[in-house]
Amino acid sequence: MAAAIAGVPPERWTEPVGDGAGGDTTVLVDRVAEDAVLGVLAGAPAHALVSEEVGERPGPAGAPVVVVDPIDGSLNAKRGLPDFCLSIAVADGPALGDVRIGYLRHLTSGEEIVAVRGGGVTVDGTAPPVRAPAGLEVVVLEGVSPRRVTAAAATLEGVYRLRALGSLAISMAAVALGRADGMAALRPGRVVDVAAAHLVARELGAAVRDGEGRPLDAVPLGLAWRGTMVAARDEAHLERLLDAVRAVYR
Repeated sequence: MAAAIAGVPPERWTEPVGDGAGGDTTVLVDRVAEDAVLGVLAGAPAHALVSEEVGERPGPAGAPVVVVDPIDGSLNAKRGLPDFCLSIAVADGPALGDVRIGYLRHLTSGEEIVAVRGGGVTVDGTAPPVRAPAGLEVVVLEGVSPRRVTAAAATLEGVYRLRALGSLAISMAAVALGRADGMAALRPGRVVDVAAAHLVARELGAAVRDGEGRPLDAVPLGLAWRGTMVAARDEAHLERLLDAVRAVYR
């Protein structure tokens, strides 16, 4: 997929080529990326598919479900900013908690994060060092706009630094790895954004909740669900992050 993207001149990346099943306009770089992934999956055993651009394709009864976001952080990619990734999850059931393999590839650095349910996480093939929780020193915000950040700001007193990476998958994985201490998605995201990163978080002991404070395990693998969410290295900090989300929507 990275090779396919590299073959498209950057000035053509944002050419509209249709509407994706997720509701956004599909541009050329999205289509090229997804076609590369689907080309590989065409040779895989029978499976159901959930993908941001082509939508949902059913598979045989009992077949695994493959959830693909070809470019999470596509606005970054379109604007030449570095944080965007490929996200692939494989599940043996219909819900987010059924994901058994999660794969993220940072498409600028080439870093690969792989999670296997019950088998831990590797980064570029080795077990990663995970920074211990440090309060809420660094918090990542996703879905940011001036209005949302202003609304959430009063709940984040005491946070040392805020970051906005522009990719839910990369941000959630950053929390799981201890690169950030918490994350609050101030705008609803989709299952395709976090299907792989959610397993990374679970395997590394990070806590993830929706904007109401509920676990995400029962969320169905499809394109219908949208929700705000938070993640933290320490469960004790989840309530403050939830307060930030609530402040945006009160």
